[in-house]
Order: sequence, then C-alpha cells, then structure tokens
Amino acid sequence: MSESIAKKQRQAAYKMIVVQLAISIILGLIGLLISKTIALSLLVGALIVVVANFVFTSMVFRKSGAQAASEVKKYFAMGESLKLLLTIALLIAVFTLLPVQPAALLIGYVLIVLSQWFAPWVVKLDL
Repeated sequence: MSESIAKKQRQAAYKMIVVQLAISIILGLIGLLISKTIALSLLVGALIVVVANFVFTSMVFRKSGAQAASEVKKYFAMGESLKLLLTIALLIAVFTLLPVQPAALLIGYVLIVLSQWFAPWVVKLDL
C-alpha cells in the first residue's frame, strides 16, 4: 500500500520537474524576442532551480515506507542540504562564467520557484 503511494508521489514529483523544464524552455524562447543575453539569463536562472529540484527529488525518493522512516528523514535532510549547496554553487558559477544579465537570471529563477506554488493545480495526486 505505502509503496504505491510513494510511487505516485515520486511520479508526481518528477512530473512537476518536467513541467518546470518546459516552463524554462518557454522562458528562454520568450527571452529570444528581446536578446540572446536575456534568453540565456532567463533559461539558466530557471534551469538552476530545475537541476536542484531534480537532485532533491532523487535523494528524497531513494527509500519509502514506514519501515524506512528514519532513512527517508535522513535522505530528505541530505537532499535539502545538497539542493541548497548546489543552488549556491550553480549561481556562483553562472555569474562568474557566463555573460548573463543578473535581473533576467533572477526573474527566471523566481518564476520557476513560484511554479512550485501552483503545483497542486498542475500535478494531480490520486492517493
């Protein structure tokens, strides 16, 4: 029973990541209407969140079920820590290595973070 619930939750989490990836690509395409730098900035800002969320989701769903509750808790904490460190590292790398426009990058980042707030309308869970 709990395995099927965990499987549905895992599928919903990965579905949301795919939705975020699609939104990221759309943001990049919209940015092309303005300039290549804006497009790159929007896309990279959005992809930082997508990559961090993918890593977090992969960590959290390594174990499932009541039997593995302590391991689930451990992987959740590790996933959240790794997500935060990865986000910081990616932001530093992008600002250092790529010719991005900071405001556009942060707009792309924030829009994907906000997409998580609307996840219940996008990804339905039938538990």
